Amino acid sequence: MKLLSSYIKEMKIAARGFYFYIEVGFAVILLLILLVAVNESSVSKNYEFLYYDMSDELFDVYYSSSIEDGFVEVSDNTSFEAKALSFEVTNEETGAVTSYDFDKTTYDVKTYMMYDRDTGEFNKYLYITDTEEAMIHLSYAEKKVGATTRFSDDYDVEYDYFIQGFETQRLRDLMYVVHNESQDVLMETVNSIEVRKLGEVEILNNRENLVPVMIVFMGSLMGFFIVMAYIFLDKAEGVIRAFAVTPSSVWKYLLSKIMVITTTVLVSSSIIAIPVMGLQPNYLLFYLLLIVTTFAFAALGLLVASYFDSISKSFGVLYGTMIALMIPAFSYFIPSFDPVWLRFFPTYPMLQGFKEIIMVNTDVGYVLAYSGVFLVSGLILFLLANIRFKKTLTV
Repeated sequence: MKLLSSYIKEMKIAARGFYFYIEVGFAVILLLILLVAVNESSVSKNYEFLYYDMSDELFDVYYSSSIEDGFVEVSDNTSFEAKALSFEVTNEETGAVTSYDFDKTTYDVKTYMMYDRDTGEFNKYLYITDTEEAMIHLSYAEKKVGATTRFSDDYDVEYDYFIQGFETQRLRDLMYVVHNESQDVLMETVNSIEVRKLGEVEILNNRENLVPVMIVFMGSLMGFFIVMAYIFLDKAEGVIRAFAVTPSSVWKYLLSKIMVITTTVLVSSSIIAIPVMGLQPNYLLFYLLLIVTTFAFAALGLLVASYFDSISKSFGVLYGTMIALMIPAFSYFIPSFDPVWLRFFPTYPMLQGFKEIIMVNTDVGYVLAYSGVFLVSGLILFLLANIRFKKTLTV
């Protein structure tokens, strides 16, 4: 009962303060950003500069089937102003070097819109120039890949790519693989490969994909920061000194702080998740993982706060820890960047866990396993914080 009474008292105090409303208000702002500023599907801004070394009749034949099928759409011409440039182009096969010296020029180029053959969504713009020199000038001015397409004497399609030099070796190898055979042979080979799906393929849209990151931010990072702010506020106002002479246990005081933070996180996370995800997530697992991770990071915040007597003195550790905890977000958004050492950051399994939860087919074992890990970790951190506060309660 004393714990419940302490929790209610702390909630009343928090409701009169501004930290509670800061987190809830920030959650509303993030929700508005998701709903207003983030498109569910990506709006492609990719474009390429192309030159077709062939007659207009052959060019029309080359694109006619794609236009009829709706995968390519003719758009209005686009004007580009290319700045004056001087550079050299090296042929990787022969080693021959060609020098170019262009003046500032405005080009009016044909514009085609390309759509994905599987999804029908817009993919990229194709800007087609009248001369190869114009394509080279524009590709280097805009820092984009350019290409020349022509028919050989046997009417096979040949390609010359003009790249900037910073492209990855994987992209270069892909260009060779795609064009080392005719397209008919390549498609015949691809279609002959047997593909079996391992369950249903689930793809989150852009808004849904951002939810785990925002939940982790609002839960772990904000919980870690705000619980420290509450402790330093109590120290500044002498609440902790007064608490030292009361018969109440230290752990009840600390746990009531964590319960306040958990309540705030539950409210702010629900504001973000429910409007975006609807009924799709497994909310039982969602709130389970949210509670245990908030508990663990709030306990970490208590432990860190026990070593300082003001928030200004803890800035280095506070922001250093928060920045470190945000590093796994790079792996979340860039799956190819996934070094082993990054998996030791606690926010890494948190991001993956919340992503699993919002999927239709949730890996329940993974979520429960890491929920247990965070619960045990939180209990250990809370025990250490309790020991520290018993020793430094009058600081």
